[in-house]
Amino acid sequence: MPQTVASYMTHLARTLSWSKDRVALIPIEVVNLAMRTLWEDEVLARSEERDRRPELCELNKILTAISENTRQKIPVAILVVFAIYSPRRLSEICNLRWGDLRENSGRILVRDMKHPRQKKGNDVWCTLPREALEIILAMPRTSELILPYNPRSVGTAYRRHRDKVGVVDLRFHDLRHEAISRLFEIGKSASFVRKISGHKNGRCLYRYEHVEEEGDKFANWDWHQLILEKCNALH
Repeated sequence: MPQTVASYMTHLARTLSWSKDRVALIPIEVVNLAMRTLWEDEVLARSEERDRRPELCELNKILTAISENTRQKIPVAILVVFAIYSPRRLSEICNLRWGDLRENSGRILVRDMKHPRQKKGNDVWCTLPREALEIILAMPRTSELILPYNPRSVGTAYRRHRDKVGVVDLRFHDLRHEAISRLFEIGKSASFVRKISGHKNGRCLYRYEHVEEEGDKFANWDWHQLILEKCNALH
């Protein structure tokens, strides 16, 4: 996608510029000219800003389809509901570790959190919403990972069931938008939400905030309790 190419080219240009500043013979002007041409030809593009949020009926359809599929070995429904309550990317969810959990304070270390420049080692302590912590504590300890599943496999299974029930254009990453928007809708401040999401500043945080109404649309949601039962069934 043009957004991914733009990220690659930006990293390449910065690396070459870094080298030139250290007296390497790098024709950085040629790279800069190429970048301008690529932008003009729309080979590069800025990241798409989405405001897609799921309806409860859409989530119910997807989660029901996953749960009724006896051939589905990965408990995708658990990861979907966890993502709704905890605004984590899928890769982050599948990399959460028992050793990084601080149950008493309700925090967990999110390793290698996505950062525009720092790809590795950006480890951030994040607060866990009560519902997300409940899901974690209901999971069996079968490995050092809390949810030891391949994020690619989870994503593929999610899309397959989403398409099966006819839900259009709802990406797994949109659940992150939903989780952050929900926190604002139930009255949490931006500083509090940042402790949960891991954002360093408000500008990045507000890209994910799409408030529609006040209150918690997930209050008394049947799937919260059903997912806790599914976690316990894995023991």
